[in-house]
Amino acid sequence: MNEDQAWVRQTIEGNRQMFAHLVDKYKNKVFAVILGMGFNRQDAQDLAQEVFIKAYRHLKSYDPEKSFPAWLYSITVNHCRSEWKKTKSPQPAAEAAEWATADEEDPETVFLRKENADSVKKLIGTLSEPYRMALFLRYVDDLSYQEMSHVLGIPVSRVQVHLHRAKKKLREHLERKGDTHELYGI
Repeated sequence: MNEDQAWVRQTIEGNRQMFAHLVDKYKNKVFAVILGMGFNRQDAQDLAQEVFIKAYRHLKSYDPEKSFPAWLYSITVNHCRSEWKKTKSPQPAAEAAEWATADEEDPETVFLRKENADSVKKLIGTLSEPYRMALFLRYVDDLSYQEMSHVLGIPVSRVQVHLHRAKKKLREHLERKGDTHELYGI
């Protein structure tokens, strides 16, 4: 049993403090998923709180045989989609997610990496929501295709198609710009 499963079990058994560990561990990831879906920072903060409330209320439905992050991201994605339907407004334009990058010692290298990352983030922000989410879940959260399928509520084959098309669109755009920098392993 991993620590997530232990914290879930202890929370269900009545130790509410254990849920705080889960919130602390995943709050930045949930926030980033919401940003990746195109919400602005203020709305993302509010939605993240709502996601954790929803997760707490439905904790007994979590299957310990499955990945906790995938379960939580599934709640996140579904909650965001519900918000779009409630407001009956179109999906918001993408605001680039806070994609983590490794710290480096050389300030010039850090600056260049940030510049490249910013341009890739802007480019990813132009992709449709299914493509953005596929890239985010695979390369930021490192979810398996099966976990992504569960989170997005689509077959694994469709997840693979979304990833393939998203990477193709990114490459084509970078080639048109004459930009040859690496897409961080994408």
